[in-house]
Amino acid sequence: MTDMKRLIGLPVIMDGRQVGTVERGVLHPDGKALRGLMIREGMRTARWIDAGSISLLGQLSILCSTPPVKPPRDSAFRLFRVTDANGLRIGLVTDALLDEETLRVTALEISSGPVDDLIDGRFFATSFDVKSCGATGHVTIPCKESGKEARS
Repeated sequence: MTDMKRLIGLPVIMDGRQVGTVERGVLHPDGKALRGLMIREGMRTARWIDAGSISLLGQLSILCSTPPVKPPRDSAFRLFRVTDANGLRIGLVTDALLDEETLRVTALEISSGPVDDLIDGRFFATSFDVKSCGATGHVTIPCKESGKEARS
């Protein structure tokens, strides 16, 4: 497994030639899988690598099989606010853990705020639903009976 933040800055290689570096990953609107990567090469505009053309998410680089293209209109999509099923605000999505082979999201990293991060640390939600609201996604996680269970 790898997290999406680790992908930032990795070179993207196609046919043995670097075509850019990863700027950020974009998830599907349901938040369950990687949709593609925004990449950039030098001062050129950002370009798009679709998840279907990614051959390998490696430790040092990413291999793709098709050249980068113009980004889709909704490529700015991000997961943002997190609430529980009762509507109680839990925090913000800070990262997503990906399975390197399937490019599926296995968990979302959630921050409850800087003080809570220092005291309890960030926690991972493996069960979640996403409601798309334009360029952002509102994440809902199941209710927990105590805060300690939510962070385990």
